[in-house]
Amino acid sequence: MKPIQSSKTGRPHAVVVAYCFPPEGSIGTQRTLRLVRELAARHWDVTVLTGTLGTYPASSPIDRDLLARVPAGVEVVRAAVLRPFDRTRGMVDSSGPKASTDQGARKISRLREGKRHLQALLRIPDQHVGWTVPAVAQGVAAGLRRRADVLYSTAPPWTGQLVARALASALGCPWVADFRDPWARAPWREGWVPAARRAAAAFERSIVRRADAVVFTTRTNMEEYAQHYGAATAAKFHLVRNGCDSDEFEGLVPLADDRRFTMLHAGSLYGGRKPAALFAALAALRDRGVIDPRSFCFRQIGRVALSGFDMAEQRDRLGLQGMVEILPAQPRRDILREMISASCLLLLQPGTTVSIPGKLFEYLTAGRPILALAEEGETSEIVRESGRGIALLPEDQTEIERAIEQLVKRASQSTAATAIARGDGELRTRELAHVLESVCRAPLPSCAPETSPEGRAR
Repeated sequence: MKPIQSSKTGRPHAVVVAYCFPPEGSIGTQRTLRLVRELAARHWDVTVLTGTLGTYPASSPIDRDLLARVPAGVEVVRAAVLRPFDRTRGMVDSSGPKASTDQGARKISRLREGKRHLQALLRIPDQHVGWTVPAVAQGVAAGLRRRADVLYSTAPPWTGQLVARALASALGCPWVADFRDPWARAPWREGWVPAARRAAAAFERSIVRRADAVVFTTRTNMEEYAQHYGAATAAKFHLVRNGCDSDEFEGLVPLADDRRFTMLHAGSLYGGRKPAALFAALAALRDRGVIDPRSFCFRQIGRVALSGFDMAEQRDRLGLQGMVEILPAQPRRDILREMISASCLLLLQPGTTVSIPGKLFEYLTAGRPILALAEEGETSEIVRESGRGIALLPEDQTEIERAIEQLVKRASQSTAATAIARGDGELRTRELAHVLESVCRAPLPSCAPETSPEGRAR
C-alpha cells in the first residue's frame, strides 16, 4: 500500500485535540492514546493538543506511568486552562446559616438558584471552557509550524470540540469529531438550566454539520443523532466502539488470594451510578446467611461523586463496614491488576442506553465474571453475548441477590486461574485510523482501507 504523504515531511500529519491525555488517567484518555499509538505505528506525524497538569481539576486522576505509552516521536503541545470564575462556587454557600423567617428563606432560595444559573452560564459548554483560547492559540501555532493534513478531536469535555471547530477553520484541514458520549440530548442533561441546554444544542449542531466525519462509540447514540439530523448528515457518521488492548495486561500477576470473594468496581462513581440496590442486596444476603462478611468484600476504587447518595454513610447505615471498601483512584497498572484478581467485576450503568462504559471492554479483557447493573440495551447485550457475565436491571434487588448468590457459588466450585481474553482495542483503533485516512487531504493510499461491516451508518 502506498503511504499517505504530507507535502513537507513525506508523512501525513494529524493534529489530535484531546483535553484528556497522559498523565490525565481517565477512561477517555485510553481511546485517544490507542489512536495516537496506532498513527505513530503507521508512520504518521502526530501532534497532540492537550491540557496541562497544573490546571487539571483536583478530582482528575493522574497517572504518570501512562506517559511511557506515548510514542517518542509524538509532539505533545500543552495549553493551560484559565479558571477565573471558579471562586463563584463559594457564593451563597448552601451550608451557611438558615433563614429565621419565611421571607429570608425565600430570599436565600432565590440567591441559590441565581448562583446555579450563573455558574451554568460561566461553564458553557463545560467547566473547561477556559481552555478554549489558550488551546486555539497553541493549536494554530502548531499547525503553522507543520501543515496539518487532518484534525481529530474527541469529547467530552465538550470544550475540545469548540477548539477543534476553530482550528479546522484556521488551518483549513479536514476534521473528524469523535463523540464518546451524547451531548445536547443526553438523558442526564435534564437538570440543565435552559440557556445551557440551548447552547449545547447550538454548539452540537455546528460541530456535526461542520465536521467532515463524525464518530460515535455506540450504535444507539449514532442512530439517535442520525434521526435528529437526517440522512444527508448521517452519511458521514461512523461507529467505532471502544476497546482494550490485551498487551496492557502483559506481565501482571494477580494479587495474593486472601480467600475472600471480591466484587470490584474499578473507576469513578458519579451521576446516577448509585449502588443503592446493590447495598440493599448485600445487607439482605448477609442477614439471610448467604454471604459471610468475613469472606465477602465489595471494593470501590476511584472517585465517588454521587449526588444525593453518600456511599460511606449508606455503608455504615446498613452495617456493611466489614464488607465494603472505598478506596481512592490508583495507577492504571494497579487497577488492571485488581481486575484480574477480582472474583467478580461490577458495572453500573443506570438510566441510559446511549452510552457504553469504557471499562466494560477492560472487564472483558480481564476475563473475570461480570455483574452488569444496566438498562436493557447495548451494554447488557455485550455482556450477555460475551458469555462472561450477568446483566440485570439496576434497581431489581431480588435479581441482584440471586445473581450474587450464583456468582459466589460458582467461585467456590471453581479453581480455574484468571484467563486474559484477547482484547479488541487494536481492531477498533485501526477502524478509527481508517476514518482519519478517509478524509485526509494528503494523497490517499492506492487501495481502500478495510472497514468493519458495522463501522458506518447506513
